[in-house]
Amino acid sequence: MPLHLRYFIFFIFCLASLGSFAQRPLNEPVDKGPKSKIELIKADSLVGVNGFDPRRTFYGRVQFFHRGVYLNCRKAIHNAGTNNLVAYGEILINQGDTLTITGDTLYYDGNTRLAKIQGRKVILQDDDMTIQSRRMEYDLNIDEAYYPVPGIIHQDSVVLSSDRGYYNTESKIFKYIGNVEILHPDFTLCTDTLDYNSETKRADFNSYTTIYSPDGNLSANKGYYFTDTKISKFYGRSFLENEEYTLAADTLDFDLSIEEGFGRGNVEFFSKTDSLILNGTYGEKLSSKGYTKIMGNTLMRSISEGDTLYMSADYIIAYNSIDSVLQSPEDSLVLPDSILTIPTDSLLKAPVTSKNDTLPVSGVTSTDSLAKKRDGSKMEFIIANGNVKIYRDDFQSLCDSLNYNLIDSTISFIGNPMIWSTDNQMEGDTIEAFMVNNKINKMFLKQNSFVIASDSVENYNQIKGRQIVAYFDSLTNIETVVVDGNGESIYFALDDYNKLIGLNRVECSKMRLNFIDRKVKRIAFMGNPESKLIPPNEIGAQQVKLDNFSWEIERKPSKNEVIGSNFALLNSEEQILDNREL
Repeated sequence: MPLHLRYFIFFIFCLASLGSFAQRPLNEPVDKGPKSKIELIKADSLVGVNGFDPRRTFYGRVQFFHRGVYLNCRKAIHNAGTNNLVAYGEILINQGDTLTITGDTLYYDGNTRLAKIQGRKVILQDDDMTIQSRRMEYDLNIDEAYYPVPGIIHQDSVVLSSDRGYYNTESKIFKYIGNVEILHPDFTLCTDTLDYNSETKRADFNSYTTIYSPDGNLSANKGYYFTDTKISKFYGRSFLENEEYTLAADTLDFDLSIEEGFGRGNVEFFSKTDSLILNGTYGEKLSSKGYTKIMGNTLMRSISEGDTLYMSADYIIAYNSIDSVLQSPEDSLVLPDSILTIPTDSLLKAPVTSKNDTLPVSGVTSTDSLAKKRDGSKMEFIIANGNVKIYRDDFQSLCDSLNYNLIDSTISFIGNPMIWSTDNQMEGDTIEAFMVNNKINKMFLKQNSFVIASDSVENYNQIKGRQIVAYFDSLTNIETVVVDGNGESIYFALDDYNKLIGLNRVECSKMRLNFIDRKVKRIAFMGNPESKLIPPNEIGAQQVKLDNFSWEIERKPSKNEVIGSNFALLNSEEQILDNREL
């Protein structure tokens, strides 16, 4: 055989050998991804190897390795040319010592390092956390798993579900999207979008979210919540509700585990057991101190059958118990730095007569004597301070400060108090009003007391004294006035036809006046009275007024004046009650 022919045959044989044994394509694809190939570690069998086809099919206990990740299956089709892998049966992906993913089928791109897993149960296990879904994508470049169909997450005793979600195995941060629900032994959280850090236990949300728990329900459009400590901060209109009260604000910081926190902006606190509503620009609830405090454009509404008491003040504190009131005020008033500190004299005490004879807080009764009246679920004491105004259908009031004992229905008006009831005006250094069946039954005017009662023909009957007790009928008209010390009175005597008989001026240390239909019908004097009846034709301008007489009906606050700028925010009491399950 010629020599050149032998070389030609040898060349053809070499080409055939390269095609059979090397199995490499003539034009190998360019790897545009990371410069690494999927490596076969083991397989029980191999089929489908022929010619220049870069695909190989492996069966049995198949295992591949790629950049720190082991890929296990029962069957795999490996394309060495495109550097990808399609695998079936008993899919198991291992990354490091803690991360595993299992499923039924797998597509893995070695260039992009993206794994797509499907199956009846696709489970990602990372330490003590598992994600279960029917489809999952895992990007090994950024250590992020994504499930595009509904999934369930288990961690410790918490179960979470959502329509789809992301999980970063490095940062341990989840992002849940669509019908998100967290089932915790202590609460249930429902929202539409949620970011959750499984290490810090902090859940951040930017859609309407409600947290249900035995301690209460929290709702807001934006904020965060620590699932272990129950500390939360909500932005936008936020709501807290439990069996006893609701709290709403534009921003709400709250710890449900201890029932403490504060709200800013359009704050509303509603005590269901008391039908008591507090509004203001700032509010705080401290269960450990036993009070709820509202300040800034403050309004209180005490809703009762047939009437509502409206009260505005610089700030209002509602105490859960008399015991809390008797604590040191310095211990019970704590505000953030951005809020002015409330004066430490907020507990409004009666004068001290001597060092050894300290009087109790005005309007506060010993808890022992009230034990039978208390049920533990209602507010027991309210303090209002600064520019206090009250409106009720049966009386109106102005004063500097106020104590309201809800247990024995006693209101103490302190600091320049003035009260109007129907056609009556009452003043004193301090006034205490006693309520019976939600109506004023008695008033105790202490020091520099002055009562003015306008009769049916607009005369001003006047009574002065050191101390005055006024009793009222069921319509809140003055029925009896008792004066004790330095008594003076002017009253207009009228006949049955309201014709003036004369003007009576009386000075006596003690006296008692009875009224019927707003007319003085009977007077009893004790001591040495000085009395004078002035005939109608001798009555002069100076004789119709006692010293310091001042009829100030124009100062009597109206309902709109007490409500102030809150007026536009409020509905009628009927609507308020309909919106809340009392």
